[in-house]
Amino acid sequence: MAGPRKRRAAEPEREPEDEPARSAVMAPPAWLDGHWGAVPDPEADAACRCGVLEVSRSAGESAATRLYHQYPLRLIVPRRVKAAFPDADCVWCYSVTFGGGLVAGDRSGMSVDVADGCAAVLATQGTTKIYKHARGGPAGKSPASASERITDEASRYSAADAKTSRDTVQALAARIGDGALLAALPDPAQAFRDSRFRNRQRFKLKSTGSLALVDWVTAGRAGFEGGGAGGFTSGYGGGVAPATQFPRDPDGERWVFDSYATAAEVCVDDREVLVESVRLDQGFRGTEKYDDGTAASARGGASGGLAARMGAVHALAVVVLVGPRCEAASKSVKEALEPFAKSTVAGGARGVSAPPDPAGDAGWLLASLSDLRVGDDGRVAGVVARVAGPDTDSVYRILRRALEPLGRELGAPPFAERGLA
Repeated sequence: MAGPRKRRAAEPEREPEDEPARSAVMAPPAWLDGHWGAVPDPEADAACRCGVLEVSRSAGESAATRLYHQYPLRLIVPRRVKAAFPDADCVWCYSVTFGGGLVAGDRSGMSVDVADGCAAVLATQGTTKIYKHARGGPAGKSPASASERITDEASRYSAADAKTSRDTVQALAARIGDGALLAALPDPAQAFRDSRFRNRQRFKLKSTGSLALVDWVTAGRAGFEGGGAGGFTSGYGGGVAPATQFPRDPDGERWVFDSYATAAEVCVDDREVLVESVRLDQGFRGTEKYDDGTAASARGGASGGLAARMGAVHALAVVVLVGPRCEAASKSVKEALEPFAKSTVAGGARGVSAPPDPAGDAGWLLASLSDLRVGDDGRVAGVVARVAGPDTDSVYRILRRALEPLGRELGAPPFAERGLA
């Protein structure tokens, strides 16, 4: 028989939260104003105000001394990541989006400030999924079926002032102090059919600051064949789409987003030393014809356009390493990618024109390497590598191998801290 229930002691009333203090935590950092340099970017600036991470010294080691996020972003700073090198002094921060991805018109991003001598990693828990933008049917055509009525509704919802008519924008603004290290190591972006995505990142380093950046994208949902009335197809609400317009494609949903644009800008001591940008868009949808009368879709499969030009390439990655704390990683990247770079120049790009290989056994990889020079004397301070592969796993493997020396600085090897090595 249970004994007498103990009366809980009265809890003291909580004092009301200091509103000015709360506002100070939520306020974006003052340095964000003017961060974008000679090219103002209101959309990127708004995106960076969704999250704030400040890493500085606390009790003698790197710590997240300020952390703030708002929809659609959530930031998570776990305590136990550094299993391989527990003595490493580094903060890991994972970004998560509500709903598992970014929808049309979303603005998501963060501002990061890494103080002198500190280190931080920005990572994700999976691919950054960019969902569709609503598409409309032919202008002036009256809806004759349920599918067309849905399309007409989508067209009205995508008016010029509607959220779904805007690009999805992601941005990162960062300051890196002397002797500090920031490693931006996200999983790849995965843009779905009809999506429009723009990503801008700008890093400002002090003279002895270090940066490791991986910026990459995959072809999309290669395992999703799509098509068929009653089956889900992007661009149509309600999960209904006419099979005649979206037939099943055994090659999967590859390179069928509307547009993808990303840019990374690196400044050292307020001098811009790198602007690395990639833009991919359809150009044509497969309805055009070549000079010989051949339909574009006949040469590029049902997807046409970008998919035809990308061939068997499934993943594109850019790696930027700069600063003294990335010297070992820069050397490793050169050693790992130099054979592929030489092979690419010698004709190793032949595999790109081959059909996509679902098994991931294509056996080729394209790469290029460039020294990154800074200062008046043009000294080599890092490396820029560009990689294209036939599948995501092959690019993951080369990134893990090339960036392995960073593990001692970060506490765990890049892209392997979740047991994926």
